[in-house]
Amino acid sequence: MLEIRTHIDIAASASLVWGILTDFGSYRRWNPLIRSIVGQAQVGNSIQVTQDVAIVGAATLCSDLTLVREPRELRWLGRWAIPGIHSAERRFGIESLPRGGVRFHHSERYRGIVIQFRQRRLQQVVEPAFSAMNLALKRRAERAEGPALATLATRQYADQDRRG
Repeated sequence: MLEIRTHIDIAASASLVWGILTDFGSYRRWNPLIRSIVGQAQVGNSIQVTQDVAIVGAATLCSDLTLVREPRELRWLGRWAIPGIHSAERRFGIESLPRGGVRFHHSERYRGIVIQFRQRRLQQVVEPAFSAMNLALKRRAERAEGPALATLATRQYADQDRRG
């Protein structure tokens, strides 16, 4: 077994980060790793994940959503057609930070007999790819958070003015 873990702090709300993460239709516009996901974020659903990683190039895999816990956790499991050869469980976690914002966790756990032959290459290629996705998510969320907070503040001031 091999597990690759990354994380990044994001100055945005958990619900905003979750909304971006589960808006599969927008991935092509912002995500350098996962170019598209076809399907809905519901436990038990199958999704088609197209990702662009140097180790495999562009590849589309069928995966099953195993956990959807809004706005905190999303997981899916992908397998090759022959059991025991290769499987990978992708995990995303959103943890609220005491000072505000969130820590976004992004990891994948690999199992199967081919992993021992690909472990070094996976570590060299996948971790930077995850970090690139994490940074793109951070940038998208933080750009969206600013206008969302400004809109909220404007509404609050307008409400105060109406109350006199």
